[in-house]
Amino acid sequence: MDIITVYKRFNGESDEELIYRITGEKDQIGSWQDVADILNELLGTEYTESKFRKQRQAFDKMLAANQSKFADSDAQLKEIEVQKRELERKKIQFRDERNAWQKQNFTDARVEEKLDKLESELTSLGRTNFDEHNNVSINSDNDMLIILSDLHIGQTFDSIFGKYNTDIAKDRLNQLLNEVISIRELHNSKNCYVSLQGDLISGNIHKSIQVSNRENVIEQIKIATELISSFCYELSLHFETVFMSNVSGNHTRMDHKDDAIHDERLDDIISWAVELSLKHIDNFHVLHINIDTGISDILIRGKSYIAVHGDYDGFNKSGVQNLCLALGFVPYAITYGHLHVCSVDETNGVKMIRGGSLAGCGDSYTIEKRLTGKPSQMVCICTDKGVKAYYPIELK
Repeated sequence: MDIITVYKRFNGESDEELIYRITGEKDQIGSWQDVADILNELLGTEYTESKFRKQRQAFDKMLAANQSKFADSDAQLKEIEVQKRELERKKIQFRDERNAWQKQNFTDARVEEKLDKLESELTSLGRTNFDEHNNVSINSDNDMLIILSDLHIGQTFDSIFGKYNTDIAKDRLNQLLNEVISIRELHNSKNCYVSLQGDLISGNIHKSIQVSNRENVIEQIKIATELISSFCYELSLHFETVFMSNVSGNHTRMDHKDDAIHDERLDDIISWAVELSLKHIDNFHVLHINIDTGISDILIRGKSYIAVHGDYDGFNKSGVQNLCLALGFVPYAITYGHLHVCSVDETNGVKMIRGGSLAGCGDSYTIEKRLTGKPSQMVCICTDKGVKAYYPIELK
């Protein structure tokens, strides 16, 4: 077969493309003259073999000169592929995060819905349990401060040194209420300031505490809310106005000490629930004057009474100095809880007033530490000159 008949021009193939293809097959065709014969036949030209040989050399030279660009192009294509994969990964990550946020938003919405429902139920329950009443009008030169500290609702023990449970807590709060009413009548006190001084419930921060609890934490919160709401409501029947403030204690942490978040304390839930329960009582108000979760500033007759639980602030000179430096001012008095025994002292002109404990002693901790003392709470009569009388009320 004539070799010329084997090589034909493809449809749409240009002269340059034809020359490049045929010269590329020179080794299969034979000599450069054979290549020239085929191309002249297909192109209708009469060029020498030198023409096509040099043209091929020019093709190869140009190809070699641009080879690096082709390599760069391959690298760019690989980089684009990497970026595409990274983009796909980011898209999947974004989708997962969006789904997680949607789930969290759904959960938050459900929590808010439940809190709104709980708020509505507490308000409704408060209106059912506590009737509105006519307020009394009192003309007096003094007010009363009640340091309601360390109720430890939920703790249960019975030993030779003491006994405590929820029923006893209710009875002791009634004893305290009767004593408060008697003191109010004695001094004709006008307003009453109830300072919730921390550790309103027993909590479950230690194994030994969990063992001594009769009620779980949820039940403790419910019982404490009911008892304090009833206590404040009864006070509203005898005082012109009742003000309540709250600081957090150490027993109401939601985790172990080193892991607990500073502002997450269950005392705040109890204060919030009491406020909702007595929202409809005109002469009851909650003071939202906290400097910190564990520090409140109560102004009574022009005097500043700083309330702390006492786990961060020592009942001593250095404790007072550190607190005053942190506050940036010197209050008239600092009120404490935590140590379970009523006490009054003074350092550098600052009154130190400590409340007692509703539980008293008799649990394993107080027995092992040899801490004895009767259950008690502190009541103060305050004038524009300061504290006129202290009443460390012992309870049975």
